[in-house]
Amino acid sequence: MTVLGTAQVAPAPGRDVLELLMSPPAHLDPYPVYAWLRENAPVYASKYGAYLISRYADVQYVLKHPEVFPGASEDAMAQMFPQAAGHEAYQVLVTSLVGSNPPKHTRLRGLIGKEFTSRRVGGLRAAVESLADRLVGAVAERLRAGDTVDLHTALSLPMPLHVISDLLGIPSADRSRLAVLVPAMMNVVDPAASPEAVEAADAAFRELGDYLGGLIAERRSTPRDDLISALVLVHDDDYHRLSDSELRTLLFTLWSAGFETTATGIDNALLALIERPETRKWLLGDESSAAAFVEETLRHDPSVQVAPGIRFAATDTVLSGVTIPQGTQVRLMLGAASRDPAACQQPDDFVPGRDGATPLSFGAGIHYCLGAGLSRLEMTVLLPRLQRALPALALDGPPGRRRSIPLRDFTSLKVRLAE
Repeated sequence: MTVLGTAQVAPAPGRDVLELLMSPPAHLDPYPVYAWLRENAPVYASKYGAYLISRYADVQYVLKHPEVFPGASEDAMAQMFPQAAGHEAYQVLVTSLVGSNPPKHTRLRGLIGKEFTSRRVGGLRAAVESLADRLVGAVAERLRAGDTVDLHTALSLPMPLHVISDLLGIPSADRSRLAVLVPAMMNVVDPAASPEAVEAADAAFRELGDYLGGLIAERRSTPRDDLISALVLVHDDDYHRLSDSELRTLLFTLWSAGFETTATGIDNALLALIERPETRKWLLGDESSAAAFVEETLRHDPSVQVAPGIRFAATDTVLSGVTIPQGTQVRLMLGAASRDPAACQQPDDFVPGRDGATPLSFGAGIHYCLGAGLSRLEMTVLLPRLQRALPALALDGPPGRRRSIPLRDFTSLKVRLAE
């Protein structure tokens, strides 16, 4: 990543900060804009109908107090997003796990939480290690033959894609085709999404929904040892525990969140290794050392820059001296909170093993990411293997970035062996 420095970058008069974040050069490096937000407008009233929360303490408060900032009900959604009527993408966002409130949230999380316990994730280690060995071996062979390799498509994306697909039960032949739908689906999380982007999200949701419907029917007749079969069984056994729409939305959520953000985390870690060779030693020690490197990657440049859950103020609430009126939408700028100097010293520096506040990369409170343990496992297993096999890599051109909000995702990360 090319860092522009710690100097603040302010929006021009009359220009919304979200527009600035989506334009050059901030779309490649949003952190100077975030610095301006934290210092000058920590609770920023965007013209797109939301207050943007950028300081660590405020973001953490919203995450940990769902009674003060609950998810949007369908009525609230209709008021905040008049354009949502008739758009399945918005309806899925409201009814998903990240958008739900207790007791519904408690019920749904309980149904799938057992699949993401530390014991269950630990049981996946052997499969994750085997996959990492195969992927790293293939990349190493190509690079040693003198090829240029796109690590995004050859390593970062297939690692989490195959892990979540195996867990869910997505056939190998369908994975790549379904994976390309996720970036379009994520458009709906962008507070400034254009009508065209929302239409693209709708189309992606429809295509994935049709596919999942066929898979649900197949698993109903021929169950397998996968998460889709388990959820279909719960649905068929007791509709009140999991309805038709909830089953479908859960699968939407698990698929869309299961690999894209982890792939971006891996890309960010690989970029750190290349641009900061002094940090490579962290991947040559024990597992705790590698875990520290992963944790700093997640803090320094989180994959998710804007939290996907839409929250609104249940009552007039003051954050950083600004009153957020009851019923107003708030969006949590995780990327800005991650570099808050009030939460950690010299936040723009990449320092594995640093002290400081717990990163909010995976959220906090009741909406803490279910897949956080699995994502950390994949990164902690993969990165040391790559570093041992290929200790010196060089970029072959600038990385390709798709956008800065809501995700800092990549389109390419081409490398060659360093001379």
